[in-house]
Amino acid sequence: MFIRLVKFAWKIICRNRRRTVITGLAVGLGLGSMIFTEALMQGMSAHMIDTTTESWMGDAQIHRNGFLDTRNINLIIKRPDSTLSMLELDSTVTSCTPRILSPASATSTTELKPVTLIGVDIETDPEVTMLEAAIDSGYYLSGDSTELIIGYKLALDLNAGLGDVIVITVAQAGSGLSSSMFFVSGICHFGNDNLDRYSAFVNLSAAGRMLGIQGEIHEIAVKFPQAEMGADTSLGFWNKFSVFGNTALGWPDLAPQIGSLLSMVDVSMSIMAAILFGLVVFGIVNSLFMSVYERMYEFGVMKAVGTRTGTITVMVILEAFWIAVISTVIGIAIGLLIIWITSKTGINFGDMEVSGVTINKPIFPVLTLGRVWIYPLSTLILTTAAGIYPGIHAGRLNPAEAMRKSL
Repeated sequence: MFIRLVKFAWKIICRNRRRTVITGLAVGLGLGSMIFTEALMQGMSAHMIDTTTESWMGDAQIHRNGFLDTRNINLIIKRPDSTLSMLELDSTVTSCTPRILSPASATSTTELKPVTLIGVDIETDPEVTMLEAAIDSGYYLSGDSTELIIGYKLALDLNAGLGDVIVITVAQAGSGLSSSMFFVSGICHFGNDNLDRYSAFVNLSAAGRMLGIQGEIHEIAVKFPQAEMGADTSLGFWNKFSVFGNTALGWPDLAPQIGSLLSMVDVSMSIMAAILFGLVVFGIVNSLFMSVYERMYEFGVMKAVGTRTGTITVMVILEAFWIAVISTVIGIAIGLLIIWITSKTGINFGDMEVSGVTINKPIFPVLTLGRVWIYPLSTLILTTAAGIYPGIHAGRLNPAEAMRKSL
């Protein structure tokens, strides 16, 4: 009996092919847009995470307890050699690099600007960060203690170019000030305002000597095989390296604004989905009521010959089910087609800065089946459920009154 009703419902929606196609296209376009938007948001999120972690931060970092809160240069990592040796042997770590960080001032022949002096290990830094790749002009650090790399915005602020002398002044770990002259060997462009305007990069040994902490470090940046591991709180890495008075943190804790933005994207997608599915329900209800009123005489005859109320209700719901199937197929096809087209070229937003991260490259949609499946399934369920009210209405029709009405 049920199979017969399913087949009969299919024949009913095929009677008015134009309305069925229009309804299917309307719902399908909405579903396709949601699938594409979800893929685009995932692509943008992945781009922001990659830009944040690959450019400089790394997937995780290790510091002395309290260093991130105070930036006190006396809070150096405990047992740095043992920690670095453990990292080299850890199977979850791809690469790591030590750093020295300190507030400083940079003085050119005309300007003085506050900066963060960053000492980098020239051997391991290229394996973790994009400093070497970000150099627009000049060259990477070669080991000379007088070499200095600055961001292009800082170069503009200081009116400095390649080969110019910059005096860096820092407060030493013990007491007093220390100043050294450096020659601008490279100018970099990260696309991040903090790095391009407020950072000065020198050799690790030169920074340690200026601060009076030779052989010590403030930070270790760590790279995992996948950036997602930096957000995995169940990873044993965190407990393993949060020892000796040090703390290991992943990128969500190091850049909380990115995590908040990703959460906001999820909320925005939920709101968009709620609006879309609300429109879908009202659209399907309207379409089914039109179908019901067109077949008033037919329903009256069915009731008159003894067809049960529940049978008529189920029949209308099955009509909604077939519309849902058609809409879902159309929506998936439209969504996948748009994703396939844009995955070849990407979508260029120009130079757009979001939470301190500059998006200056095309965004490529990322289809994540673990998230996208919810939209076709919701469309199928809600569109089918939209047939309940029209179905109940049709089932409760009075046979005598229904047979007198016909469109």
